[in-house]
Amino acid sequence: MTVALELAQSGIPFTLIEKESSLGGLSASFCCKASESCNKCFACVVDKRISEIHQRQDISILTQTQVTGVKGNGGKHQVTLKRGKERIDLRVSAVVVAAGINPFDASQKVEYGYGRYKNVITAKDLDEMLRFRGALSRPSDGKLPKTVAFFQCVGSRDESIGNLYCSQVCCAYALRLIKAIRHQYPEVKATFLYMDIQPAGASFQQFLDSCREDKGIRLIRSLPSKVYHSPLSDTLRVRFTDPERGEVVEDFFDLIVLSVGMVLSKQAKPLTELFGLNLTEDGFIASPPLQSGIFITGACSGPKDIDRSIVHAKSVAFLVQQHLRGRS
Repeated sequence: MTVALELAQSGIPFTLIEKESSLGGLSASFCCKASESCNKCFACVVDKRISEIHQRQDISILTQTQVTGVKGNGGKHQVTLKRGKERIDLRVSAVVVAAGINPFDASQKVEYGYGRYKNVITAKDLDEMLRFRGALSRPSDGKLPKTVAFFQCVGSRDESIGNLYCSQVCCAYALRLIKAIRHQYPEVKATFLYMDIQPAGASFQQFLDSCREDKGIRLIRSLPSKVYHSPLSDTLRVRFTDPERGEVVEDFFDLIVLSVGMVLSKQAKPLTELFGLNLTEDGFIASPPLQSGIFITGACSGPKDIDRSIVHAKSVAFLVQQHLRGRS
């Protein structure tokens, strides 16, 4: 969306093709994570971008539309689209691929019980709960959980599932969710179980310090080994190593939130085949040579949060402009 806005503002018309019924992708489902002040989650920026795009006459929007064919190269592309029963052929001078990402399928980590235990959810599930329901609750009974544990690196930095890369955004994402919850529900206690905390921007250290100073938040450098379910109470028993005591301990939680990593979206594979694109060793889309006239933007090129995706998109928009000027 940012590429479209940047190019349109430079006088370059843009056709935005979206497979789903609305714009914004995964980030359009994110809630605001402000607490006492803005925590720079940038969820509001996505809503603003969507509104700006709909107001522009020089951006054509085709939702519920799929790319079915591509011909040409080097800035002369014929792109064939399918929208319902309608076929649309576009002749374009440049193509920008923003195929997006999917959250890692947490059910692959069977030891955590996602999909089997109702009160084990993902951070995405929690985000959507707060945005669309406006309240925190346990899925099993609708009650407010008094103790919540966040597991980091679920689906990232994990040799057992073949994802060795860090998804980079999960630490800040989870901590912002914790701060938002603590602000709205001071009685809720949160435990953050992590491998390493990845920095996220110039102001992140100050934000992290505020989390450490909050007596309702525990940051424990340890990843849990397994989750056990207590059927009578629906509480969850977690086993992990206490780094201070150097021994395995157990704790009980009302709700567990899995901070799942990023993987390339399932819808991206057909696009990579149509456009002849390669993948990186981490499974994201590699940028082709600039002379191809095909550009990759957003998290489909590698894990990024909203802020970094916007910055990346602006740089891609600049490259597109340079490409178009070189052809004129």
